[in-house]
Amino acid sequence: MKEYTQAVVTILALINPLVCTEIFTRIAGHLPRKDRIKEAVKATAAIGIVLFASSFFGMAILSAFGVSIIAFSCAGGGILVWIGASMLIPKSNDTTNIPSTEHKSVSLTPLILFAASPGTITAVITIAAAHNKQFLPVTAITGVAVSLVVLGAALLLAAKFSKGERRRTGMQKMISSYMGVLIIAMGIQFMLTGISKFINK
Repeated sequence: MKEYTQAVVTILALINPLVCTEIFTRIAGHLPRKDRIKEAVKATAAIGIVLFASSFFGMAILSAFGVSIIAFSCAGGGILVWIGASMLIPKSNDTTNIPSTEHKSVSLTPLILFAASPGTITAVITIAAAHNKQFLPVTAITGVAVSLVVLGAALLLAAKFSKGERRRTGMQKMISSYMGVLIIAMGIQFMLTGISKFINK
């Protein structure tokens, strides 16, 4: 159970639904409610495809490039530490740097690239590699599935009730900072696990 909880917390912290809702509001806030809901569903589906593909095929990609699970666990953990540290650094601009648009057609690319970032993909593959005793990467799949449910709910709420650009509140900043600390802790744990496996190899 602890492994599943860690997977959910790590992936959810990297996806960061709070920031995703801000990006979504800036991209699609001018659309009618019905269209905003459609865009929220499309964004969640696209992010899910990327992350589930990483869960299922990430290990095969590592094998194809001759990268060991131990090495990737250390490297992935280092990336997570760097991402978590960047979340603790206060930004001079409280809003996401996504240009607003007045056209009805919108591009969800900024939102997808943020939620399914290289850091999130690295975390998913690292979790799958660290818990590779099962035939399927159940831990990584569970983490992705739960995170997508939370993200989808957050985007749908933003699509129904939010409109226009909003600045981040103090509570949102505090939660984001706390998530950054959790990501750093998870990254260090992945690194220590990889080093321990290398020493005992």
